[in-house]
Amino acid sequence: MLPHEWQPRQHQLNLWRFMAGGGSRAVAVWHRRAGKDSTALNLTCHLAHQRKGTYWHLLPEKEQARKAVWNGIDKLGRRIIDQVFPDEIRTKTLDQEMLIQLKCGSIWQVVGADNYNSLVGSNPVGVVFSEYSVGNPAAWDYLRPILAENGGWAIFIYTTRGKNHGYDLYQTAKSNPDWFVELL
Repeated sequence: MLPHEWQPRQHQLNLWRFMAGGGSRAVAVWHRRAGKDSTALNLTCHLAHQRKGTYWHLLPEKEQARKAVWNGIDKLGRRIIDQVFPDEIRTKTLDQEMLIQLKCGSIWQVVGADNYNSLVGSNPVGVVFSEYSVGNPAAWDYLRPILAENGGWAIFIYTTRGKNHGYDLYQTAKSNPDWFVELL
């Protein structure tokens, strides 16, 4: 039963419904402790069971990704990836690569925007850009045509950090009716 031992909070439902309903682009500019990563991770697991493919949770730096997501512990004392991807749905877990292969055939991996060139040759169908406002915007420029070509999706989750590329993306998305946009 997915999501596993997790229920979205009221303010997380709009994003969940949009993406689970077939949305392909979303910008969620939410305040600290709003559950951005938790929502995106559980949503990704759900969507990975709908469409076989490669899914990434991309943070600004690979080591940040390891600390925050791969080795992260939630407020209930559970390892985050174990809550989202319980052993029962996995076929393989590769710690060094921060990669989980799922029984449904999909692959989920944590990666860093600090070396997006290392992602060359890949074909993700879903990417979460976590902390996008402090990450390298070139990663989106690189991945955008891949996702457009294969009908993939992208979710940008972050807290505001002034008028930077995160602000620009938010402004652009607000004028596009095909995008989900939310500021909390």
